[in-house]
Amino acid sequence: MTLRTRITVSFVLLMVAVMAFVVAAEQLDYDDLRAYVISQSLHDEVRRLRADIAQGAAPGISAGSKFYDVQTVPPALRAYAPGYHPLQLPEAWHLQVFELEGRRYYLLHDGEHYAYLEHVIDAYALLVILSCILCAFWIGRKTSARVIAPITRLAEAVQNKHKPLPFQDASDEIGVLARAFARHSDELEQFLQRERCFAGDASHELRTPLAIIGGAAETVLHQLPADSHLRASAERIVRTVQEMQRQLACLLLLSRDPQTLARTEVALRPLIEECRARCQPWLADKPVRLLVDVPLDSRVHTHAELARSVIWNLLRNACQYTDEGEVRIVQRGTTLVISDTGPGLPPTLDPQQFQRFVSGARQSGEGLGLSIVQRIVEHLGWCMRVESSDQGSSFTLTMSAAA
Repeated sequence: MTLRTRITVSFVLLMVAVMAFVVAAEQLDYDDLRAYVISQSLHDEVRRLRADIAQGAAPGISAGSKFYDVQTVPPALRAYAPGYHPLQLPEAWHLQVFELEGRRYYLLHDGEHYAYLEHVIDAYALLVILSCILCAFWIGRKTSARVIAPITRLAEAVQNKHKPLPFQDASDEIGVLARAFARHSDELEQFLQRERCFAGDASHELRTPLAIIGGAAETVLHQLPADSHLRASAERIVRTVQEMQRQLACLLLLSRDPQTLARTEVALRPLIEECRARCQPWLADKPVRLLVDVPLDSRVHTHAELARSVIWNLLRNACQYTDEGEVRIVQRGTTLVISDTGPGLPPTLDPQQFQRFVSGARQSGEGLGLSIVQRIVEHLGWCMRVESSDQGSSFTLTMSAAA
C-alpha cells in the first residue's frame, strides 16, 4: 500500500467515524428526552396520588403542582385526554391526565420545577462536543502515528547512521526514499574515502621531494658566507619547506575521522611562543608589536599539531597583513582571541563562512589558509567567531575543553 493510499484510507476512516458519531447524536431529540424525563416524574407522582385516593386520604400535592378533578378542572384543561401533555400557557406547564374508578383527574406541574433539565441537557450537549473533539484527537494521533511510522523509522536510521537502511525492499514511496538515501550515503562514503586516500597519498608522495629540497637548501645555507646576499633566499626556502611539511601533516590529520584523533593536555603558552618566533620574519622592519596575554600554566585538551596549525595560520596572517600597530593574543578561560590592527579581511571573503577559492578574492593565499583553519576548527570541535573592519580583524576561538 502506497503512502498516498495510507493517508487517504486513514482520512476516510476518520471521516466515517466522525459522521457515524454525528448521525448517532442527531438521532437523539432533546425535546423527546425532556418529555420522557418529565412524564416519568409525573407518572411516579400519579402513582402516589392513586394510592392516596384509593385509601380515601387527601392527595398530597408537592410545591409547584396543582391537582383537579372533573368538577374543579379549568375549562381549558377539560378537553385533554389521559396521558402527558406539555402546555405553553403564559408560562411552561406540564399536564398529566389519568383516570381512576371512572373519574378523570388532572395533575398540573409548574415548568420551573424541571428547569434543571435544561442545564442537564446543555451539559450533555457539551459532553458530546468534548467527546467528539477527544475522539477526533485520539483517532488523529493514532492515524498519524501509524501513517508516519515508516518515515520516523527511516529518519532515525539515517540520523543514527544505521546500515543497512530499512524499507529498501518496499515498493512504495518509502522504499524509493530509502533506496535513494542508501545510494546517496554510499556515494558520500566513496567520495570521502577517495578524498582521504588522495590526501594521504599526496602527503606521502610530497614528503620525499620536500625533504630533498629542504636538505639541499639547508646545505646551501650552511655553505654560504655570512655576508652573502643569497642567505636570505636560502633561509626563505628552508622556512617555506618546513611550512609545507607542517601543512602536509595537517592535511593528513584532516583526512582522518575526528573521533580517532589522539587528544592530550597541551601546554598552550609554549605553543604560542613557538608560533610567535616563527612570525618574526613578517614583523621585521615594521612598527608592529606582538603582544601575548596567555597564562603560563594554560593547558587545553586537544590535538597539539592541529591546534598549532590553527594558531599559526591566524597569527601568520595577522603579522603578514598588519603594517603598523599591534597584533594581540589574549586568553580568557576557554576563549582565545587573536586580533590585529591591519586592513581587515577583503570584502570578497565572508567572515562567517570561509570558502575555498572565492571568486574575486586576493590571490595572496589568505582565503585558502582561512578555509583550512575553518576545517581544523570544525575537526577539533571548536567554534570560531570573526569580526572584521577596516580597523583590523579579530578571531575568537572557543575551545571545547581548557583548564
